[in-house]
Amino acid sequence: MRRERQRVFAFGLLVATMTVVPSVASANPFDISLRGLGRPPSDATLDHPTVLRYKNLSSELAFALAPRPLAPAETLGVSGFEFSLASTTADINDQADYWQGQPGSPVFEGVLPSHGSRGVPTAFWVPTVHVRKGLPMSTEIGITGAYLAWSEMTMLGVEGKVALHESYFRWAPAISARGAVGRLFGSSDLDLMTIEVDGLASLPFGVGGMAQITPYAGYGWLFADVNSHVLDETPYKVNDESVPVADREQKGGERGSLYTFPRLMWSDNSHGRFFVGLRVNVAMIEILYELDVGFLGGEAGTLHSHSFKIGFDV
Repeated sequence: MRRERQRVFAFGLLVATMTVVPSVASANPFDISLRGLGRPPSDATLDHPTVLRYKNLSSELAFALAPRPLAPAETLGVSGFEFSLASTTADINDQADYWQGQPGSPVFEGVLPSHGSRGVPTAFWVPTVHVRKGLPMSTEIGITGAYLAWSEMTMLGVEGKVALHESYFRWAPAISARGAVGRLFGSSDLDLMTIEVDGLASLPFGVGGMAQITPYAGYGWLFADVNSHVLDETPYKVNDESVPVADREQKGGERGSLYTFPRLMWSDNSHGRFFVGLRVNVAMIEILYELDVGFLGGEAGTLHSHSFKIGFDV
């Protein structure tokens, strides 16, 4: 009976969180407008400067929102269930032109329309709901809901994990493989889907018979498939005389005002990700910290994110 009450309580928290998050999203200064990247020519290749801006932006957005492991290598067990809330802060290259936007056309809806204007965040804040359920044969499944604060964008994810070794021997770490799929919702300009494959290792330690500390680490690959929706450049007009005339054309001329960016396939938009974390369990309460390092390459370079999580392991 006690376990059933705990599960009802956890489910109630999940429903409450899902109810609150959309209400916060009504203010949307950080919704992304791809028009701020400039218009690519119809025959643009993947190494065109405008397309590279598009690729860098989508890679950083994927790194910030894609489902993170947020758990050690061992699984919950066939009767295990976990509900948790996490707060992630993910770096972005805020001074890069693909975040600053073009003259008269910012990337973020809430930023003043001038190049280099204030308002571009130095990092994204991503509140996240994480639910995991243990299954037989050392496997588990999970779902995540990540919200880009002060926007209308959310990423919903599904994950699965299988433990290859569950620390049956005292000093032998648990080893597991994890896969996750994420899909972006709420963006008017961008269609983004992520796939990630990770390997994890962890080893728990008991502390005074009251708590358990579990450090963990892992490495994986994050792939992003990116499409743009049909964009319309008509609403924007650049009056900055320092900008070349060709770049000031905002009505499309003979090409018309509608355009799209080329699709970025999984193989065109992938990067490695290293992560390390520490989980502390006391009774049914768990507290976790995780550092993720994304190796995005190119102008995006290496980025970091910090996640803090509190959960109920019932």
